[in-house]
Amino acid sequence: MRRTREQILEGLVRAMARGLADLSIPEVAREAGVSVPTVYRYFKTKRELIEALGVYTLQKIGAAGRQPPQNVEELIAGMRELARKYEELDETLRAAAMSEFAYEARRAVLPARLKMLEQALTPVTGALSEEDRVRLRNVILILTSTASIRAFKDYLGLSGNETADNIEWAMRILCEWAANQKTEDE
Repeated sequence: MRRTREQILEGLVRAMARGLADLSIPEVAREAGVSVPTVYRYFKTKRELIEALGVYTLQKIGAAGRQPPQNVEELIAGMRELARKYEELDETLRAAAMSEFAYEARRAVLPARLKMLEQALTPVTGALSEEDRVRLRNVILILTSTASIRAFKDYLGLSGNETADNIEWAMRILCEWAANQKTEDE
């Protein structure tokens, strides 16, 4: 059962990597080498299939089941690992990650990711206004995204470690600024 599920998800990745305008269950089944009913036995809807891709991708890079970061240091450590692992991903999975369907999957988990970032940043955001807390969270979200990691590689030709060094530097500068803000009462 696990192997068939993985086979279906690999079929989804290949279909997404080809940039299909309208991803369909029959196309995924064809790519996976299974029947359409088999796909539906594992995934009741296309949305469920796409949402499963996120967990599958985390499993492939060895990040599934990790506890969310509790502070900036853990957030930086997770980003560094993601940058290194992203460098090792095969091109098909990278291409799939840039597809419209991957964007849709990211949008589905965005609220949970924003909440996780807010919690990790709490130790440094106490004196910030709500507007500045949101801005810091949003910038950190973008810095820790695979899109940012990909941009450092594609635009600057940096390795995973060099990318992580640059992102860590920016995160530390931002978090240091946030931690040094004074409350309005001070």
